[in-house]
Amino acid sequence: MKNIIKDIENKELKRVYLIFGEEKYLIRSLKKKINEGLDCTSDNMNFSKFLGKDTVTLEVIDSANTLPFFADYRVVMLEDTGWLKTSNDEIAEYIKEIPESTVVFFIESEVDKRNKLYKQIKSLGYICECNSMNNSELMKWILVRLNKENKKITRENMNYFLEKVGSDMDNITSEVDKLLSYTLGRDIIEREDIDVVCISEINGKIFEMVDAIGNKNQKKALDLYYDLIAVREAPMKILYMLSRQFNIMFQLKEMSLKGISAGEMAKNIGMQNFIVNKTLGQCKNFKLSTIKNAINYCLKLEEAVKMGNMNDKMAVELVIVKYSG
Repeated sequence: MKNIIKDIENKELKRVYLIFGEEKYLIRSLKKKINEGLDCTSDNMNFSKFLGKDTVTLEVIDSANTLPFFADYRVVMLEDTGWLKTSNDEIAEYIKEIPESTVVFFIESEVDKRNKLYKQIKSLGYICECNSMNNSELMKWILVRLNKENKKITRENMNYFLEKVGSDMDNITSEVDKLLSYTLGRDIIEREDIDVVCISEINGKIFEMVDAIGNKNQKKALDLYYDLIAVREAPMKILYMLSRQFNIMFQLKEMSLKGISAGEMAKNIGMQNFIVNKTLGQCKNFKLSTIKNAINYCLKLEEAVKMGNMNDKMAVELVIVKYSG
């Protein structure tokens, strides 16, 4: 990300860039930097934008081949064409011929790294993969925002905040804004402030629910479930998330029994280290056979609901009651 911003500031752009990844906040931020730095506006005759899977290859090539008018570069931006997921051999070959006065940006939701176009961009341009930050990076990012507002928070409370709201940067931004407003006139953000104004994302609630199940705290697990129902979360989504959490636990428990380190586990399943460590703690309350049984039970109930043999709300209650009893 920093490399693209540096290229823009130095006016030394490569012919082609690809931006993709799961963290949409970072992609939007980078896109804003590109738009501002290269004057990517609708009334700029040196800027062309193509959007969606109906993008016509020949139109893109014609636009890229047009010389800039009283400017250093012609900018061509392509968003969600799908060419990096499927294929476009014509564009893949054209990458080699992009004029020095043109810079092409691909911004894609889905990418196949075996794709010919992907390989060409990697060889001749620059690829920026915007993935979720790890716990340490998120803390630094949040602290920059808090420091601007002269706010302080302990590491313990920062961890608590991230556990509660999750790692999605859009959600974090929204919850930090709420905290700043709520603590107006105070320097320090306390745990109580987080509890009052921050809403737990569904992943956090599911984690708490499984925690309560493992600790045989049936009342708390059911209360958490009814909280989710109260805010109109669909029971089938909750059932899926429970099954997903049990699946993650099963993978981690298996790796733990094989002596694999927590850091290696995080890398293997693409999760942040602090979440892996928390989940490993959760796993201690479950035997491997129990977790496997819970996964199968969730699948069985899901099928029963889809067949019309069971009420979806009751299906989740059955999972909670069965494994917290």
